[in-house]
Formats: sequence, C-alpha cells, structure tokens
Amino acid sequence: MRNTPVLLTVLLSIVILNTVASCDDDTENASSLVSIKNDFNNPEMTYQPPWTICESWYLGQEFGSIDIGETSEGFDIKPGMGYVLMVAAWEDPECNPENCLPIASRNEEEVVDGQERIISINMPNHQGPCPPEGVAPIPEELYEQIRELWPEYDFLPYDQRTENTQCLE
Repeated sequence: MRNTPVLLTVLLSIVILNTVASCDDDTENASSLVSIKNDFNNPEMTYQPPWTICESWYLGQEFGSIDIGETSEGFDIKPGMGYVLMVAAWEDPECNPENCLPIASRNEEEVVDGQERIISINMPNHQGPCPPEGVAPIPEELYEQIRELWPEYDFLPYDQRTENTQCLE
C-alpha cells in the first residue's frame, strides 16, 4: 500500500505522455481543403479589374493559374495563416510578363483542421506594387517572396516596384 502514490504517479505520467503524443499526431495529420477563386469580376464590387491570376501560392502550395471568375482545384494543406501570393496579368489571359504584376491577398488568410475553404481574391481583398486609390500597397516582405517564387517574371526590386512595366501604363 505504501507504493500506491508512486504507482499512481507513474500511471498518471504515462497517461499524460500518451495524451501529449496523440495531440502531436493530430497536429501532424491536420488538413484543410483549400481553393482560390479569382473573384475580380464580382458583380457586387463597383470596380472589377480584369486580372487573370497567372500564378498563385498559399501556405506552401502552388495553386497555378486561375481565370477571371474561376476557382482553382482544391488542395489538402496543413492548417495555418498566411497571405495568398500571386502574379496577375491585366487584360491578358495568356499572362505575358509585360502585363503582369506581383499581388497578394490584403489580409492573412486562416484555415483550420477539417475546414473546406474557398479564398476569394477581388478588388478589396488584394494589394499590389503600384496600387490605385483604395488598394493597399504590398509590403516589401511579400513582394520579395513573390520575386523568389517566380523569378522568371523579372519584377524589379521593391524600391523600384512602381517602375515595373505594368505600373507605367
């Protein structure tokens, strides 16, 4: 009987360790089904910019090209928070580099375990390098991440971002 407190302590320790281990396993297996919608043609918006999303990326997953009004396929990704990073072409579904700019979602987007979510990118939910009035300027960190993801577009460094070809038109 004198060993009962020790035995209870050992058993309790085993239960706690197993609980912690199973929580870690749950985090490892966590998954969200995410799609991205090119919602720049949203009829509820007063202005509908003709952006084709040429490249898109969220939480480590490439989503690819998304035409205006279309939604990407869904991907299982690990839950978290982050910005949707993109290259978008103005009035150019062919995505010629001279018509492209780096853009990002205006807010960090969050997905949780088990969630199925479509992230809509539209006029109020994006930011860019040479924004018109009402659109937030893209932070340097996001701009440079886009340059690293897609160097083939040859976007100028952040301090020269407003001199990208598409900004000059």
